[in-house]
Amino acid sequence: MNVRQATHAGSWYSSDPKTLKAQVQTLIHVAQKSGSNGVSGARVLVGPHAGYTYSGERLGEAFNAWDTSTVKRVFLLGPSHHVYFKDKALLSPFDFYETPLGDIPVDRETINDLLKKRFKKKHGQPVFKLMSEEIDEDEHSFEMHAPFIYHQGRKAKHGVPKIVPILISGMDSELQTELVDALYPYIQNDENHFIISSDFCHWGSRFGYTKVLTNKNTTLNTLETDLHSLRFSSAPNDTPVYESIEWLDRMALKIASKGSSAEWKEYIRISGNTICGQKPIAVILQLLEQYRSNDGQDVFNWLGYSQSNPAKSSRDSSVSYASGYVKL
Repeated sequence: MNVRQATHAGSWYSSDPKTLKAQVQTLIHVAQKSGSNGVSGARVLVGPHAGYTYSGERLGEAFNAWDTSTVKRVFLLGPSHHVYFKDKALLSPFDFYETPLGDIPVDRETINDLLKKRFKKKHGQPVFKLMSEEIDEDEHSFEMHAPFIYHQGRKAKHGVPKIVPILISGMDSELQTELVDALYPYIQNDENHFIISSDFCHWGSRFGYTKVLTNKNTTLNTLETDLHSLRFSSAPNDTPVYESIEWLDRMALKIASKGSSAEWKEYIRISGNTICGQKPIAVILQLLEQYRSNDGQDVFNWLGYSQSNPAKSSRDSSVSYASGYVKL
């Protein structure tokens, strides 16, 4: 067996099985108080990937809503934090993902099928390749979800589901469409679930992003006018920085709820919002557009939102976190 080590256990979350199990159970229990318990048909999730001290509550909400009644396989889409690549998506080379709670099997059969996918253009270039073991073990966007997948997946009729980790970096519209086409046959089967790993706005001079929104009710048509680079300790209309960041993120959540991949792309272009999983979210939005054919309902249902720190000036930094699901 080729097992991906839980490289962030003991730092980003506990490496002790009893401690981690208790922490996950507590986070799920807190989420259960909201009433979104095992939402029927919730087989697409989005949640953050920071240390559990920061993002655990949001992960608890997302995985508490997860309907595990049919799941056999989970496609995990996440952004690459340490290496840049383009014209392809990368798949895990491992057979299992280690967690302190138990190992999660990687679906090698599905990965081998995806490796056969070729661009319709670009002279038969592969859409997917295997990432190196080093890239996989350095990356945290999948690992932070893994203990929750294991804990909640044990309840599934088929047991802990197999996972298909898909790492995305540089992505043009052609690659996005190829990824959607490759995944479309799978979303039609309710045994296949999808989890998007993404934090939201990374704000502050440390991240090279200090834009503030001056109008809570801005639209895509007015966004460029209402967005300003911060020079002072508050927005030009005296809005606290952290509140302006939330307005910016809430706009992103609202656009995702509408389900338009074109509007999502336009929002990212104009705002430059540093949502690390913006490309995996774009893929799932286009995939859902194709699957649902615009049935008039909200696509994403959002459960919670928070920030790591209430930023008050450009010297401060914060990362935003959101949790949600799609009911199919």
